[in-house]
Amino acid sequence: MRKLTLIFFTLFLTSSIYAQVKDTDSTLIVAENQEAELAYNKGIENFKSKNYQEAITNFTEAIGFKADFAKAYFGRGNVKADLKDFTGAIADFEQAIQKDSNYAEAYYSKARAKNQINKNAEAMDDYTAAINHGYSEANVFYFRGVLKFQIEDYKGAIEDFNQAITKKYDYAYAYNDRGSAKRKLQQYDEAIADYTLAIKFDSQMALAYNNRGSAKRKKGDNKGAIEDYNQAIKIKSDYYIAYNNRGTAKYDLEDYKGASEDFGQTVKLKIDYAYAYNNLGTAKFKLKDYEGSIKDLNKAIQLDPKYGFAYMNRGNSKEMIRDAEGACADWKKAAELGVKQVESFIYQCQ
Repeated sequence: MRKLTLIFFTLFLTSSIYAQVKDTDSTLIVAENQEAELAYNKGIENFKSKNYQEAITNFTEAIGFKADFAKAYFGRGNVKADLKDFTGAIADFEQAIQKDSNYAEAYYSKARAKNQINKNAEAMDDYTAAINHGYSEANVFYFRGVLKFQIEDYKGAIEDFNQAITKKYDYAYAYNDRGSAKRKLQQYDEAIADYTLAIKFDSQMALAYNNRGSAKRKKGDNKGAIEDYNQAIKIKSDYYIAYNNRGTAKYDLEDYKGASEDFGQTVKLKIDYAYAYNNLGTAKFKLKDYEGSIKDLNKAIQLDPKYGFAYMNRGNSKEMIRDAEGACADWKKAAELGVKQVESFIYQCQ
């Protein structure tokens, strides 16, 4: 029985960090713009107090008094971002940049808002613009690195994570994600070192334990991987990906009962996780529970009708209960879906 290679994704960080409006503790009043500055400062105070609608009203009044008031557009954009009106926030950040083309924080905040509505290519450009205009906080490099990781530019991502770490030496997420980029480049020892640093700076980062376990598994250290998955689950008891990964490591160690238990826990926590149902069916095959295997593989295929390996595995289980016709149908479907490993089985169906 060929083992299914699983692909695990590093959970993408979804924290919403927006540049904060500066000059919140002082009011600079010049005679001709006194009303605009007063309204702006009221907006700042209401924003800090999370009185969002009042803050929007204040910033809008400030803009009414002073049409080119870039900071007021920026402030209103931040309020809208906190209210998850990302389209409105982007429009305000663009106005701020139009009024002040060197407004680095506005480029950064616009990029963060675009991230939230999956305009990632545009966000990438805005992060770069923020950097080019002098914004040099660790976050701008980190978030640009995340976007590069998503488009599989792993070397570029590492460069940005390096910059983020240079700016913030204890940036646990940057170490974790740099480790994941290195893992994608098959630099497993370097990846493990980065995950270890992430854990050093955030001992409760279940994600880093899970990822380090997966890097160890890539090196064939399944026992070490299980130790890391154990720790990830200890920190986060509903961490279904860690259960699935631990099950895979146990499967590789031929502990099929333990693997089956972990895959079973995975689908309890994540009922629509097709990969785990496939894995559970595969483990049950090894335990000679062919009917149970078919049931789980049926579920995997129901969730993902194009899951070629699940068809192949179901065909194997059907063969064991002497359902030759059903086995051949599944193997042929797997071949249609690009599973080359099944070609050696199909000759039996001629």
